[in-house]
Amino acid sequence: MEKIIFLSAGEYSADLWGSALLRELSLPAFGIGGENLRQAGLEVLYPMEELQWGGIFELIPHLKKIRNLLKELTGEIIRRRPAALVLIDLPDFHLMLAKRVKKRMNIPVVHYVSPTVWAWRRGRIKRVKEVVDLELLIYPFEREIYRKWKIPHCFVGHPGMERVKPEVSREEFSRVYGTDNFILLLPGSRPLEVKNHMPTLLEFTRVFRERNPEVAVLLGVAPTVKGVLTRYSLEGIIPVEEHRYAAMAYARAVLSASGTATLETAFLKTPLIVFYRVPLLTYAVLKPLIKLEKYSIVNILAGKEIAREFFQWDFTPRNLLEETERILRDENYREEIRRQMERIKGMFPSTPASRRAAEAIRSLLEEGPGKMGEVCRET
Repeated sequence: MEKIIFLSAGEYSADLWGSALLRELSLPAFGIGGENLRQAGLEVLYPMEELQWGGIFELIPHLKKIRNLLKELTGEIIRRRPAALVLIDLPDFHLMLAKRVKKRMNIPVVHYVSPTVWAWRRGRIKRVKEVVDLELLIYPFEREIYRKWKIPHCFVGHPGMERVKPEVSREEFSRVYGTDNFILLLPGSRPLEVKNHMPTLLEFTRVFRERNPEVAVLLGVAPTVKGVLTRYSLEGIIPVEEHRYAAMAYARAVLSASGTATLETAFLKTPLIVFYRVPLLTYAVLKPLIKLEKYSIVNILAGKEIAREFFQWDFTPRNLLEETERILRDENYREEIRRQMERIKGMFPSTPASRRAAEAIRSLLEEGPGKMGEVCRET
């Protein structure tokens, strides 16, 4: 009888990565996902868009809904008895689900994309050790943490690398969008991120276009935030939906919310500015818990600031303007950024992460956690 797995992805990037993984596994699956996973063959029990809850305090009104969902999913997993749970990112929700299921049945749990225990809430590693049979790591420095805690793990590399390539040539992109001289704004893939970032980005755009009329401003639109963006006047801004990576590759500078897109930009070696803002109450709670000098994963990997960071109070139109214009006008500055980004790219395996992840999951299903060493020998 063919194995079936439960697979869950809670946001846009996880949906992309999960679809590549599911194609590599070639196993039937049911669970939570978006359109990419649906097209890859996932039987979607619950759409991932319903999991976009926002920050800590924005989560409170949804607690009853979350409890009900955990109960429903646990019941369905027990009924269908999959060969494994494959849970992508969204650690708080997924670790709760795994714990509930483990109490009812003996089932291997794979978690893909470690919680950022190296940045904040380090105690979460104890919850991982309690319920996870295999953690698939995407950053090289995470290996030491999992070795220390003796948690079975594989460093598979970043799943964004296999997807990050221009969809069209520079010439074709210029023909479609009417420009080959532009900067790109990436406000985020979650509705709350867009709400927190767009007012500042729009004010920056107004001033930038007055000072640099020859440079167009493009806006990357993730499918998960199309509805939210309709609330804003985007006059003079060109939206990009279908050619996201081409826009990132051909832009003179990318201004991006902190997250997956920043590393994708680094893989494409495009000069980058990183920003992020959260609601004030969330910031007040989180700030004492964060133990990092730099927040962007690009700078953490580089070991120094190669992409300027503008977080919370520093996220202003003026700061964005000054750094963007420096990137546009200083060739030596741009080239140094590109050199550092090339170094970052070299930290990751050349084999696609989805292929390495699929090999590790197959080994777990066939031979158990004790055989992970051979599959994950590069870790």
